[in-house]
Amino acid sequence: MMESKRTKRHLKTRQSILDAARAIIAEDGPDALSMRSLADRIDYSAPGLYEYFGSKEEIIAAVCDQGQRYLYESMSAVDAALPPDEYLYAIGIAYIQFALAHPDYFLLMFTVAPPPNSNPQSEETVKDALAADDSAYRILVQAIERGLEEGVLQTRPGFGLDEMAYAAWTLVHGIAMLRITALRHYPTDLVEMDNQVLFNFMRGLQAA
Repeated sequence: MMESKRTKRHLKTRQSILDAARAIIAEDGPDALSMRSLADRIDYSAPGLYEYFGSKEEIIAAVCDQGQRYLYESMSAVDAALPPDEYLYAIGIAYIQFALAHPDYFLLMFTVAPPPNSNPQSEETVKDALAADDSAYRILVQAIERGLEEGVLQTRPGFGLDEMAYAAWTLVHGIAMLRITALRHYPTDLVEMDNQVLFNFMRGLQAA
C-alpha cells in the first residue's frame, strides 16, 4: 500500500514537471526552459527534479513522446470501418485538429531539434520509429495500403506507397503548421478550405 502511494506520488510529480515544461515552452519558447524555471513553476527544489529527469533535454524528449502518443490516440479514434478514401480523409482532419487543439505539443514535437551530435539516428532507426505500433505515421501508411488493396487508390510510375504517404503527410502537416503559426489569427475560417484541399488531394490519389 505504501509503495503504491509512493508510486502514485512519483508519477504525479513527474506529470507536473512535464505540464510545467510544456507551459513554459508555450509561453516563452524552449530556451526559457531550465531546471530552475521548472522548479519555480511547480514550487519544487531544482536538485530534486533530477530524481525524475536527468536533464532539460530529457524533459523535452519526454514531452515530445507524450505529444506523439496523444497524436496517435487522436488518429486512432477515427472509425476504421469508414470506406478507405473517407478514412484517409478523416485521419488527415484528425491530424490537423490535434495541432489546433494542442499547438504547444505540436510545435515542440516538430520544431525542437535534438542537440548536435546527440543520439544520432541512422536511416534504419528513423524508419523503425515511423513503423512502430504506436506511430501516427504507421496509421497513415496502413490507411493507404488498405486503399490500394481495395482498388480505391492507385499508384503511378515513381509514385507508390512511400511517395503517397509522404505526400499526404507533408500536405496535412503543412496545413496544421500554418494554422497554428502564420495563419493563427487569419480572419477567415479555414475549416472549409482545409476540407476542400484534402478532398481534392484524395481525388488525385484516386485518379487513374
